[in-house]
Amino acid sequence: MANLPPLSLYIHIPWCVQKCPYCDFNSHALKGEVPHDDYVQHLLNDLQADAQYAQGREIGTIFIGGGTPSLLSGPAMQTLLDGVRACLPLAAGAEITMEANPGTVEADRFVDYQRAGVNRISIGVQSFSEPKLQRPGGSTARRRPSAQHVSPAASACAASTST
Repeated sequence: MANLPPLSLYIHIPWCVQKCPYCDFNSHALKGEVPHDDYVQHLLNDLQADAQYAQGREIGTIFIGGGTPSLLSGPAMQTLLDGVRACLPLAAGAEITMEANPGTVEADRFVDYQRAGVNRISIGVQSFSEPKLQRPGGSTARRRPSAQHVSPAASACAASTST
């Protein structure tokens, strides 16, 4: 086992503000509030049940995708990553990446995500073409990531690293 490389862990947060017509991923339009505590507990229960298969190998990277993981609250992210650390050993300097939708960015959450251990944000932009973003069946400019959302989202991420 000592010669085996570290493992990677993918964690799926399936909710989006709305389901985009081009998306083939397992994601669902949010109806009501995100069930933060219940969902995180179910994820951790699954991880605990399967942790034996890692056979003590370290986790080198964690990727939190979706859906829109940035809909998860800061405290829920803290509970989730604390639970992962309790189940599986993380390699020193492990990369913990979270996807974020620039149209739903909340600056305060990035501070919480960083405190929880997220050290890389992937800001998803589907297109910089406003006409494509306004197609029938798509979301409104307010919800769909667009060029106007990227700069504030990147600024919010950058600001969270200075605290």
